[in-house]
Amino acid sequence: MTTEEGVDGECWVCVEGSSNTRSSKLVRGCACRGAHAGFAHLSCLVQAAKHDEDRWDSCPTCKQDFTGDVRLGLARARWKIHRKHPVGDWQRLNAADGLASALQDCAGDPAGALPLFREVLEVSRQVDGNDDANTLVSMNNLASLHQKMGNYQLALPLFEEAIEAQRRTLGEEAADTLRTINNLAMLHLRTGDFLLSLPLAEKALAARQRTLGKDHADTLSSIENLGLLRWHMAHGIYISFHDADTFEGLCKLEDLECSKELLAEAVKGRSKVLGKAHHLTLESIRALGYAEKRMDELRSSAAHTHPKDISAEPPLAKKHRKR
Repeated sequence: MTTEEGVDGECWVCVEGSSNTRSSKLVRGCACRGAHAGFAHLSCLVQAAKHDEDRWDSCPTCKQDFTGDVRLGLARARWKIHRKHPVGDWQRLNAADGLASALQDCAGDPAGALPLFREVLEVSRQVDGNDDANTLVSMNNLASLHQKMGNYQLALPLFEEAIEAQRRTLGEEAADTLRTINNLAMLHLRTGDFLLSLPLAEKALAARQRTLGKDHADTLSSIENLGLLRWHMAHGIYISFHDADTFEGLCKLEDLECSKELLAEAVKGRSKVLGKAHHLTLESIRALGYAEKRMDELRSSAAHTHPKDISAEPPLAKKHRKR
């Protein structure tokens, strides 16, 4: 997301008067490229979204979901408009769900998102039923939040309930089903149960590549997640990038190499689809950097342990050792 004052451009959906336009910041929270493309005033985006529900979430030009402060600002404005509607009103439910997601992803405020996600799921169960597609998405959202907050015992039954119902009502390879399978794989990753996590993550990736294509945002998410899984498998435990600096155990080079390849693929795909400045692209770049750093450390350690000058070996030996 970009927020700029004095940008040499114009708001592409301006509905403000000239006196306000000059004093307002131009923002860009999508994947539009170029020095002047995609900039608008947040208040203009809000006014446009009042007439087109899809514009609360995504840019009509590049078709990508809004991110960062733009997404958060739109979500807050939408909730302010609809929060006084009846509890079961679909616009209120969508607004609450959108604000919860934005608080979680853009503001780093899981505590703020939690009561909203809980309310949406509770109302969805009452209004739409447990097997409704929207209810199942809400289960997945709440479970994912519990997972990020470390409440694994609360997340697991929600994921399992959602997957069982999605397989029954939507099918094994429906986008929502695969999203829940992928999220369950990440839950097992967080708890260090790699034997359960790996087949789920691989299944989600293969199905997404087949049904959505290699450049779809969900496919790229699966590639990223599988790369992260291989990172943790290389260490034998779930370990954060920060804590990895003090890790004293042995690492599996094969898993690290696999992790590096997958993360590099995620960086390339997200840079192409989302742009290099997108927060998900930056997350992939950061993860790839840690994988490369760890591999360099292992190779340096191996070189000091076996300081033989390999450049002096005969060509045949070099060829035999090459993988």
